Amino acid sequence: RSGVLPLGSTEGLALFDAAGEPAMVPVKLDLTGLRASGEVPALLRSLVRTPARRTAASAHVGGGIVAALAAAAPADRPELVLELIRGHAAAVLGHGDAAELSPDRRFQDLGFDSLIAVEFRNRIGAEIGQRLPAALLFDYPTPADLVDHLLPRLVADEPTGPAALLADLDRLERALDETTVDDERLLRQIAGRLEVLRSRWAAGRQEEDGFDVESATDDDMFRMLDDELGLN
Repeated sequence: RSGVLPLGSTEGLALFDAAGEPAMVPVKLDLTGLRASGEVPALLRSLVRTPARRTAASAHVGGGIVAALAAAAPADRPELVLELIRGHAAAVLGHGDAAELSPDRRFQDLGFDSLIAVEFRNRIGAEIGQRLPAALLFDYPTPADLVDHLLPRLVADEPTGPAALLADLDRLERALDETTVDDERLLRQIAGRLEVLRSRWAAGRQEEDGFDVESATDDDMFRMLDDELGLN
């Protein structure tokens, strides 16, 4: 996968004989594979030409996982990052089933060596659009540890207080815009729930202003709602 192909004993010894200089190294290269690997080793860059990276295209790298995490419930986000890690770990190890990689086993015990660790780090970094440290798997030796490290880097700080309420209302508004309901009974149910929430919010504001919801008459409540809607 890294672009270097195996040499047989006869071919390797023949290349040593042909080299004639101690600084030369017999090696059989898959140039197409090296170009496709994304990061050509410095020693080979004069042999392998790669297209220049385009900044505009790279700006979108990482958008997939970031968007997926933003849309997911907080409780589901660690599993999404774990799936990302498992997928790339399975790819560099040549495993058929990423689910077999236990989140609590050390990467070293899974079969990672230094070269595989570098390839894995590069793949994860390219996926999320961030540069990751060389000692990534040394500092975070299990998939679970790596999830805990990556998740805060991929999810913006959660809003709190009024900002959290406004964010929830934004999500609700998007859901209403994107959802089509043909069931008349369900339409009434949704409309009723929305009205209850609006009334509870209005009642709570009135209580803060000294309005006693428990002792209010129907006329008081209708008058309060009309005030909220600007009908008075």
